Amino acid sequence: MGDIHSLFSTKGITDSVRILHTPGEFARKNLLYVQEVGRLKSLQPHKSQRENLNSFLFVGVTSGEGTVFTGGSSYKVGEGDCALLNCSNYYAHESSEEKPWELIWVHFNGNGAEEYFRLFMEQNEQKSVFRPGSIKDMKTYIKELMECQKEKDLESELQSGETLLRLLNSCILSVMRQKGSRQDRYKEICREIRESVNERYRQTNLVAALAEKYEMEEDELDACFQATYGITLRDYILNRRFTAAKELLRFTIKPVKEIIDESGIGNDDLFRRLFQDGEGMTAEEYRMKWAQWVK
Repeated sequence: MGDIHSLFSTKGITDSVRILHTPGEFARKNLLYVQEVGRLKSLQPHKSQRENLNSFLFVGVTSGEGTVFTGGSSYKVGEGDCALLNCSNYYAHESSEEKPWELIWVHFNGNGAEEYFRLFMEQNEQKSVFRPGSIKDMKTYIKELMECQKEKDLESELQSGETLLRLLNSCILSVMRQKGSRQDRYKEICREIRESVNERYRQTNLVAALAEKYEMEEDELDACFQATYGITLRDYILNRRFTAAKELLRFTIKPVKEIIDESGIGNDDLFRRLFQDGEGMTAEEYRMKWAQWVK
């Protein structure tokens, strides 16, 4: 058996710089503190995996590609992507063979670490991977943290705590802004969909056609529309058809059977139920009460 140095050597696998740190008593009780910080260049593909660590990990991809495994999911990541992980759970990462990656990272813990991680996950829809506004800012934070670890005193730990706080704030603010951008985009999509429904409500399989156009699942489209307008897309289409049926009853002399088809409702039982539930009367009774030409 080889010696321990050979057993744990990463020579030929990665080119890395890492700095380990043991926090002082004040930092451990009161600050966010660094456990390990560094940068890595993958020389050949290998999978690094851990669990049950009392630590949180920020990792950023500065070049190349790879995969992050966490929470039972895998995420393809590339230059500019980052991840924030709770290391008490299983996680792993593996560099691409075609485009080996370069990483920056910091293992940290301390006062508020768990609460910051929980807030990040809430804002990022329970996903660990995200894309910050600028990977350059993240590189700057890691560089500052590496510089701080050269000194083993309270001042460096205070500076490290401040830098970790800025890094975590950047992570959280990035996902909040992206979330806001997605919501704005969803609102714009829903506005376009509403206009399209107002014009095309008679069309059969309209939800499927709209889902295909916007490259979304039908249920996702339904939920998006409901979040914006307080009504599901399917119900909005049905309401628009019901309104069209009432307009046709009031302002034309077309027979009911023709109105069922022209309104887009297309089903006798559904047509009767809509009038009974929505107006408390039959379509014929509705026409008698509202149509001017009848009077």
